[in-house]
Amino acid sequence: MKVSRQDFTDPKWRCWLSGERLEQARRIKSGKQQQIYLGAEVLLNRSLERIGAGLSLPAVYTRTVHGKPYLYGQKGLYVNWSHSKDCVLCGLSDQEIGVDLQYMEKEPKKALVYRVLQPEERIFYEQAASGQQKVLFYQYWAVKESYLKARGTGFSAPLDAFYVRMEGAYPEVVQRDQKTGWTCRLLNAAEGYAAAVCTEGVQDLRADIPVEWTGSEI
Repeated sequence: MKVSRQDFTDPKWRCWLSGERLEQARRIKSGKQQQIYLGAEVLLNRSLERIGAGLSLPAVYTRTVHGKPYLYGQKGLYVNWSHSKDCVLCGLSDQEIGVDLQYMEKEPKKALVYRVLQPEERIFYEQAASGQQKVLFYQYWAVKESYLKARGTGFSAPLDAFYVRMEGAYPEVVQRDQKTGWTCRLLNAAEGYAAAVCTEGVQDLRADIPVEWTGSEI
């Protein structure tokens, strides 16, 4: 959802915002960041409403020590969200899920490329046409972060414990310890953004994952 030109402090959004979220938003000095922060919870609760989750809204959720959110007292329904620039992205699943959204503003410097990409990834990256490398870098970043968020570790996990293959039809996360598999997809994000979703287990990727980018409201 695009959150630009919205005022989520308006009473019309109140039923999808928790008192805690509103209180925390008041501490954010940047008006733009405040709207992004509030917009993420609005999108989460409107999404839960749309799928008929049957929860009292705004939903109550808790966080792990690494910040991963879980719906309070709810089993079999997992959520995750991300925001960047003036867009927010929310994912719902019956498996552990992570989503990530990256605004592709700056050309990545070589030092950043070497810090983020593993040797196996840099081979494919460096073989790409120079005009494609910027998008490819942000796609790598989005897949990596969605995977780490799905696992619940965030960037506390070492980046050299896995790498991403982009050569096939879909991104493939290769874990060096060969533990439980994960399924990742790049999403058709808003223009200028890279986005990815990652879920636990090996899923059937033949069916498209529905993604709806909305304007002022959903």
